[in-house]
Amino acid sequence: MENKNEIYGNQCESDNTFTRRARLLQSMYRMEIGEEEGVGPTKASKRKYGNMISGGDVSGKNFLMKETFEYAKERVKNRRENETIDEFRLFNNLLSSMPMAFNLFHPLMLLLKQDPAMVTLAVRSVFRNFAVFEVTEIGLEFIPTPIENYTKDKSAMDAYIKFMDNKGGKHIIAIETKYTDVLGVNEAQRCEEQKQMLIDTGLFSPDFDELLTGGKVKLTQIYRNLLLTERYRIVEGLKDSYSVVLSPKEHPSTEEEIKSVTKYLKPEYAYKLSAVSLEDFVNAMIQYLPEYYAQVYESFRGRYLEFEKVVLNP
Repeated sequence: MENKNEIYGNQCESDNTFTRRARLLQSMYRMEIGEEEGVGPTKASKRKYGNMISGGDVSGKNFLMKETFEYAKERVKNRRENETIDEFRLFNNLLSSMPMAFNLFHPLMLLLKQDPAMVTLAVRSVFRNFAVFEVTEIGLEFIPTPIENYTKDKSAMDAYIKFMDNKGGKHIIAIETKYTDVLGVNEAQRCEEQKQMLIDTGLFSPDFDELLTGGKVKLTQIYRNLLLTERYRIVEGLKDSYSVVLSPKEHPSTEEEIKSVTKYLKPEYAYKLSAVSLEDFVNAMIQYLPEYYAQVYESFRGRYLEFEKVVLNP
């Protein structure tokens, strides 16, 4: 039997089983689009990997729509202060969740300008528990500024959806997109102020306050995302806000990461943090959007989610 590294390019021995399958799926995709294996995961890397391409900033091959590639270039060119968009990863790493988020939400940004009712219908079908009456705005890689008014750090929303309820109340869904990533387990340094902000939201049970300030609970990424979402709601005067993690059904850690936080939330605020599977999201887009856009999401599903194409050697 031929070695997969010889066929699909270099893989990574330290990957867990899920990441191995995803990396191989992206390596297969690279071959489908006729791209040579590139170095990674950074520009300075010397080693090639099957999921890397090179010159993606010219070819645009990491994106499913030409318009999304143009938008990505524009975002890099006009990068704002405190934005953490990694140009090399965005254009060349097929496995990265950053370009995946662009492929997932930029088509909706385009369609929202043309047919907001269609986008609203599709979004409502995914977030049935939220009072989505009209989607008003969708965005990517969003750091609210000035950061001093929010979380005073570089926490960002991978994507967001703003909507109004049927009484005109304004809401935001802040979305963390994950492909193979694990939500950061490392605590940010010098985060005492953010810990106090999190306590001040009033979302958590009293025993959580002591655990957080005493270092028994770490201010990991999932907490920082929730804090950013809540601070945005407060500062912008929104009616409500929601943090959602969007990842593949088989992702090994999403469920545990969500539970690690929701167990400390007061019961009336448990709805503030939830997970939606990428499969359910993409299937809804295919079902509800016009044919041209539905085909984009079919391509997305084929590229990122058809894990049955991948058979790992035991």
